[in-house]
Amino acid sequence: MIVGILVVGAVIRLLFAGLIPLFPDEAYYWEWSRRLAGGYYDHPPGIPLLIRGGTALLGATSLGVRLLPVLAGFIAALATAGIAYRLGGHRAALAGAIVMTCMPLAAAGLVLATPDSPLLATTAIGVYALVRALQSPRA
Repeated sequence: MIVGILVVGAVIRLLFAGLIPLFPDEAYYWEWSRRLAGGYYDHPPGIPLLIRGGTALLGATSLGVRLLPVLAGFIAALATAGIAYRLGGHRAALAGAIVMTCMPLAAAGLVLATPDSPLLATTAIGVYALVRALQSPRA
């Protein structure tokens, strides 16, 4: 049920990602993806790499630009539910999944190709790994 909620949220975001025209910032990041570098004026290379991958799969379309950032948002939501499960059990994970699916900032923000998607995904994975490490028995 928890994964189902997260998948439905990601599918809805993908539908919107294909329908909404690109915002100026997204076009700016898309331009970066055409000339990959180790870093850019004010951001690391995460979002251009994701955009490059999405446009390689789906072409130069809104959905192509946003595909992998939306999937990064799904990974962030999955890791968040995992953190909640490890710390509070099934009910907490269910609440975390609902919040990550319905919270306006996540519901709208994780549709767009911005540096927030890879940042949120890697941070959530890092916190999940930390929680697992702290809960593991010492050798």
